[in-house]
Amino acid sequence: MNSRTRRQQTSDRADTATVQEYAFQVKLVAVVRVRAADEAHARKVVPSVLGSPGTAEIRLVNESNNALGLNATVTVVDFFAKGDSAVLLERKDKKDR
Repeated sequence: MNSRTRRQQTSDRADTATVQEYAFQVKLVAVVRVRAADEAHARKVVPSVLGSPGTAEIRLVNESNNALGLNATVTVVDFFAKGDSAVLLERKDKKDR
């Protein structure tokens, strides 16, 4: 975990507060289900859905957290995939009708 001290203006702009900025590294597991003609094609599209959330998603999370009385703001989220980390968990063969 990393932290930085930063001065931030309060919501009423009356005073400047000192806040800490923290960076956490967490381990995530995602299960991505893909329909494709073969596993090779399915595997190629998995990274496309593992991108970081955009500003709209982060804004919604912050609004929700503020409504719950949590005085913390998410500023950035970055996801990184390590190499070819997609592990096949399940295969269901379905025939198109």
